[in-house]
Amino acid sequence: MNKPNIFNYAYPELSQDAFICWLLNWGNPEYLAINEDLHDLSHKLIKAFFDKHSRKLPARIEKIETIMGYLHIDIILIINGCIIIPVQDKIYNRESPAQLAQYLQLLKEDGYDVQKMLPIYLQTGAQANHKRLKESGFLPFSGKELMDILNRGEHIKNDILKDFITHLRELENLTKSFLERSLNKWHLYSWHGFYDYFQDKLGDGEWDAVSGPINSFLAFWWHWHNEKDCALYLQLEKADLCYKIIYKEKQVELKREWRDRFFKAAEGSSLKLVDPICQKDNAITVAIVEGDYRRTSKNGKIDLKKTLDVIKEAQNIYDQAIINIL
Repeated sequence: MNKPNIFNYAYPELSQDAFICWLLNWGNPEYLAINEDLHDLSHKLIKAFFDKHSRKLPARIEKIETIMGYLHIDIILIINGCIIIPVQDKIYNRESPAQLAQYLQLLKEDGYDVQKMLPIYLQTGAQANHKRLKESGFLPFSGKELMDILNRGEHIKNDILKDFITHLRELENLTKSFLERSLNKWHLYSWHGFYDYFQDKLGDGEWDAVSGPINSFLAFWWHWHNEKDCALYLQLEKADLCYKIIYKEKQVELKREWRDRFFKAAEGSSLKLVDPICQKDNAITVAIVEGDYRRTSKNGKIDLKKTLDVIKEAQNIYDQAIINIL
């Protein structure tokens, strides 16, 4: 029987901050005699932060300090009084590269040496996109990477550690639910996991909540192409696979022109394109793949291979439409 878990009741990101600080502080020399296993696990996590930046861990860790919330940075880890590791610690929330770069600038203005900083962006929920993240100086540290370290301490008899490991596994199960649930029973975190999976498979794309004329929804967009007067891309809007266009100026004729090009390129394809009924967001939908692009197996669950085939065929139509004008 499952017992109550404090991490299911506390404010998620603040409780995660508290756990990370708690574990890091076990690495201080004075705690070695109290619990050697937690002390060693703390050093494994710190070493992983150093490894992420291809930096060598100090031969001796004499002092560990953690500061929460200073300059709006979730955690500042200070090793031996001189090595600074700013840690933005998130579950599902995200911050822009510009905001993250601003945090480092504030630290610099506060007298910290940028050359001795090892910024870490730790996110235990689905990752969305971290390509642009590196531009800020922060390097992504995933929930899987954190779990791999914590699993090495699974033998440790400590309720706080065990509860947090259980909590992380529950988060992971939520995002993997798209594999086990029938399509009509997917929830928000199912879509997180699905978009994250295809981002990895396609090696491209971003996903996030998108604002629309009526409400916001979760979308995944990729495969951009820039023309002189517009930009084109593909977007998954849950069950819809859309061909999108953004004008530099309002030009209705461009929508008709690209609509005709995509429909022409789809001739002979196994996919049928249809006109959109309504606009869900502020970009223009030129065409939609008819029906739900997701394919299922006999048990009603997602067939990832067949779904990927549909997405790649949609990409081929898109590419052919562009090739025909080059």
